[in-house]
Amino acid sequence: MVLKVKQIIKELNGKITVRGESGIGAFMGTWMSRYITPETDKIYSCELSLPEIRGEEMKIKRFRDMPTYTDITLDDKVVFKGVCIAVEDGSMVVGFTNDWIECFEFGEVELHQYDTVTFLLDKEEILIYPYDEAQSE
Repeated sequence: MVLKVKQIIKELNGKITVRGESGIGAFMGTWMSRYITPETDKIYSCELSLPEIRGEEMKIKRFRDMPTYTDITLDDKVVFKGVCIAVEDGSMVVGFTNDWIECFEFGEVELHQYDTVTFLLDKEEILIYPYDEAQSE
């Protein structure tokens, strides 16, 4: 995932939260690198660590609502909306952009390829691991 940092928030617990823009919308999470310090208006390539999310916790729409996005709610939850690009053996691969896919488990729900899935996470649950040096626009 590519992330442009727009705001850096130093939390009371010593962690750093960043707010920025991904390729598909607003994004927020905990910065996990000790070696790369976030800077505003810089672009980073990142890996994410998300908590276990099961399909039962997602809203699923069938074949209609395809565009993907992320957004931030008023209470700092991040909304994820992606398209299920593969389904196999109780797992789904959800695509958000060409360079950002995630794998999730599901059960007790009927899920098809190209279904649209939506879920919410608290900013503290999203761990951001940058792996390249910052780039300027």
